[in-house]
Amino acid sequence: MESGAVKIPLWLWPNVLSLDAPIVAVLWQALFARGFHVPLSPWPMLVLAATVWLIYSADRVLDAKRGLSDSLRHRFYQRHWRFIVALWTLVIPATAWLALEHFPRVLFERGLLLLGLVGAYLVTVHVFDKTVFQTLWFKETAVGVLFALGVSVTTWSEIRTPADAVALTLFAVLCTINCVAIERAESEQRESEHAVLSGAITIALFASALLLIRRPILAEAEIVSAAALLLLNHARLGLSRNALRVLADVTLLSPLLFLLP
Repeated sequence: MESGAVKIPLWLWPNVLSLDAPIVAVLWQALFARGFHVPLSPWPMLVLAATVWLIYSADRVLDAKRGLSDSLRHRFYQRHWRFIVALWTLVIPATAWLALEHFPRVLFERGLLLLGLVGAYLVTVHVFDKTVFQTLWFKETAVGVLFALGVSVTTWSEIRTPADAVALTLFAVLCTINCVAIERAESEQRESEHAVLSGAITIALFASALLLIRRPILAEAEIVSAAALLLLNHARLGLSRNALRVLADVTLLSPLLFLLP
């Protein structure tokens, strides 16, 4: 299957179809639930996966409608946005029904709050001048924070100590760095901000190590992801844009090491 005149390799399809982010989200949701000893049914996992896909696909459709075509995924959404929008008419009501039917009220209200924040983010990024926020890492930071909040929403009531807050904050930092790496790959700025990225990842690495006693499973996963991001940052100049984009998400698959029996 092709997008434009370029054939999309099989290993790139999860990224092109916006399936990588939902996979990462569900894995970390399960890890946070285990780390905070919170029971997790399949319904929040299904709703999170669907919601993350809807948000990411909406962001990419809006990018495509603005004429962005500097990556295979942008060109894919430019060609197939009508099909994606048709899918939304099925996914949105199904997701809403699952949340209404299976979520306790407090979790449903938290979800509505997050959706409001996501809506504000999409308006800010796609309506206002994007260049105003580029030097502040606005988009990457907003995505990292919102992603971390959405992943951990089922465990908010258990975040009671500074160590708990740090565990969540560090995950948001890792998500932000992941977004920065992907953004730089797509804009061919792989030589810029190397020192900043390395410094941020190193801080996340050492800070995660401090959590080993209080939240060991989360700290260990965050250490693995931070180390993987650090290695990827140093190897970035030898990688293609597509490979760097995919590997940036692979670095956040560390929960697999701790969730599998």
